[in-house]
Amino acid sequence: MKRIDFSWARLFLCTKHNYKKEDEQMENRINMDLGWKFFKGDLAPHTNTEGWGGAKGKSFYFGAAGRNLEDSGWKDVDVPHDFVMEGDYTQKNEVFVGSDRVPDMETIDSRHFAGGSLEGGIGWYRKKFELPASQEGKRVFLTFDGVFRNSTVYVNEHFVGTHESGYTGFTYDVTEYINFEESNLVAVRVDSTGREGWWYEGGGIYRHVWLTVKEPVYLPEDGIYITAEPVLETCCAKVRIETTAANRRDNEILVCIRSVILDAVGQEICSTSTEMDICFWDENTVEQEMHLTDISLWGPENPYLYTLRTELVYDGKAVDVRETSFGIRSIKADGEKGLLLNGSFFQVKGFCQHMDHAGTGIAVPDKLMEYRLHKMKELGANALRCSHNPPSPELLAMCDRMGILVMDETRKTSVSKESLEQLRNMVKRDRNHPCIYCWCIGNEEVNLQFTPEAGRVAHAMRMEVKKLDPSRPVTMALVYWNPNGTKDSRDISLEELLPLAGELDIAGFNYYPERWDPYHETTCGQPMMNTEAFSNGWTRSCYETNTEQGYFYPMDPENGNKNIRKWSGDSAFKAENMWKMYHARPYLSGYFVWTAFDYKGEPTPMPYPAVSTQYGVMDYCGFKKDIAYYYQSWWSGQPVLHVFPHWNLAGQEGRPVTVYCYSNYEEVELSVNGKSYGRKRMERDWFLKWENIIYEPGVLCAVGYQGGREATREEVRTTGPAERIEMTAYENCICADGQDIAIINVRILDKYGRVVPTADPQLTFTVEGAGTFLGAGNGNPGSHEPDKLPVRRAFHGLCQLLVKSNPAPGKIKITAKAEGLYSSVCMIESRAESK
Repeated sequence: MKRIDFSWARLFLCTKHNYKKEDEQMENRINMDLGWKFFKGDLAPHTNTEGWGGAKGKSFYFGAAGRNLEDSGWKDVDVPHDFVMEGDYTQKNEVFVGSDRVPDMETIDSRHFAGGSLEGGIGWYRKKFELPASQEGKRVFLTFDGVFRNSTVYVNEHFVGTHESGYTGFTYDVTEYINFEESNLVAVRVDSTGREGWWYEGGGIYRHVWLTVKEPVYLPEDGIYITAEPVLETCCAKVRIETTAANRRDNEILVCIRSVILDAVGQEICSTSTEMDICFWDENTVEQEMHLTDISLWGPENPYLYTLRTELVYDGKAVDVRETSFGIRSIKADGEKGLLLNGSFFQVKGFCQHMDHAGTGIAVPDKLMEYRLHKMKELGANALRCSHNPPSPELLAMCDRMGILVMDETRKTSVSKESLEQLRNMVKRDRNHPCIYCWCIGNEEVNLQFTPEAGRVAHAMRMEVKKLDPSRPVTMALVYWNPNGTKDSRDISLEELLPLAGELDIAGFNYYPERWDPYHETTCGQPMMNTEAFSNGWTRSCYETNTEQGYFYPMDPENGNKNIRKWSGDSAFKAENMWKMYHARPYLSGYFVWTAFDYKGEPTPMPYPAVSTQYGVMDYCGFKKDIAYYYQSWWSGQPVLHVFPHWNLAGQEGRPVTVYCYSNYEEVELSVNGKSYGRKRMERDWFLKWENIIYEPGVLCAVGYQGGREATREEVRTTGPAERIEMTAYENCICADGQDIAIINVRILDKYGRVVPTADPQLTFTVEGAGTFLGAGNGNPGSHEPDKLPVRRAFHGLCQLLVKSNPAPGKIKITAKAEGLYSSVCMIESRAESK
């Protein structure tokens, strides 16, 4: 069995702790993602009291927790891993109890359907590892960043703990259970049959796992808290630091906390040291303060990061060293001026998002998170709402570096012991990230928000947050939904919401833009934001609603008869209207579109076989829908000219077609095969359309004018038949660590190199060399193809392939084939260290 090498500790892509010179004494943090065994199904011990387990210590020597279990027949997996997405889609028609008490988008058919039509289940994970004898006497911690859900952990046949929430990480001190003479076994039972949301939630160990070895005197996880208050006029800042240290020795000790601030290039700019006593088997906290001059402020245009280096010195040696990134910036939500970032008005242009993706489900690799954030930034977005649960630590570290503001959100509005512990864990874990600009304590709590106790619950939760982090405002996403059917939602008065909304630093509103101004006037300027906004929602490259296939086009004039919710033409253009209203109201402190990407589950307004939502401005693979160009036009500051539909409208020759244009050019002229249909002026935050355009194959052309002169043109041509496959990698070089991935987008082209928007050939992928097939998707909301097989149909000319690196470097060769098409080969280099 391979021993863990403690001469190094791998710096994972976005961990918030870095490691320095090898000759320094510091914690050894080892990534435990590779080499697990997995079994789908339930085995003993089914509970943590089974057999003698509830009566005697070290009594889980049987079943999946036992060391002698033969698991060679179990499946080899690496984590992150989502076992639910590997199942089959099923339709259930059971009575959806309480469907009248949740918002409209959630009230279709059943919880099973809302959750993506994939059944949750129970699974077991096992992993063996060894620790060198030189580590005996140190503390050993096992950290899970996320397990969905209701996990039970055993180490060496000892029960270690249970954790219900699927959205918060947890750490166990397993020191006393560790063997140094033989291998160690960690076994994890995961029960994802329960639900916490109304979207696809998956199941399994879906975030990273870490093993950390520390001296008996150490810095606990999340034991460092930094606040930096800038004085903008003098370009200086006061940095306050709270540092907790732990003593697991049998005597009281004296330690020294040395705090050093480094600039972005690693140069020391300030330091301080403080001594403190720590009682035996206890913890203590010290407060320190430093003053910085000539500071660089963190913001989306310049996400400047400082580093706090914390050294815990005991008996003349640095026994633990921690590095924590932080930024210096000021955040204020003003009831009249909106959000003030570093003293200046800042317009938040954000997206909400659940965290699952084609090919991986909820087990999204770090590279894929980065890819998704870059796709959002391409549209001009500068903010992300973590809907409706805390994100992974890696995602927040990316947002720190990329300059993306984050609304960090707890899963449920509740003051139960479990819910408050989740809230505290979120705040303590995430409060050093400069990207976080507000905390959110709930979403659309329709059964609670109009009750007498709502304000008391919100007050208690806000106080819990303020106790741990008084530097940021607290909000909650409110909605004018009446769950009891006693009155129309439009008749709910502002006063009915005030007991809850008045407890918030920022009142958050989901939709209902007609309520913004009255609330603003009623509350005399309480800060407000739009926590969810319409995106229109439709199927990529689809221009007619098709209920049998699960496709939705919001501008289809027959929608009132075609979809299960009878959404008709009034569902079109809500996105454009809502952003236009927001942009005209600078008193609002945030705007978050629902959503950036499609996600599995919640496919309103379409019935089964639809299994994915269509609210994203990009599909499940991250391919742009037409609506994405609307946001890019008015958010990005880059010139945009985009017309639709595509011009492969076979069977519609001679029929009238409505053509739309998203653009930020002053004027746009439309023509078909050289015949002009007129030049129109573009209104700010709006779009153009030409009705009754007679379809004929050929060239649909839009010309953008600026200052009266032609600036650019876009041509949409009727393509020829599909002829070849093209693959393009997001990056051509990845890290050979068994965890990095290559993201490869596939296009189906005609002989002139144009995407054929109606092509759907079945593609077969082979991966050779230093990589392994991870998953595939196509963005089709009605597709029931398995994501974990290297065979996938293209959807409207596009497909996506994910390939994972092997632990050894080399070349990766990916081949894509389809009957009747020229195949394509993509080469990826997998290096010992990424480029």
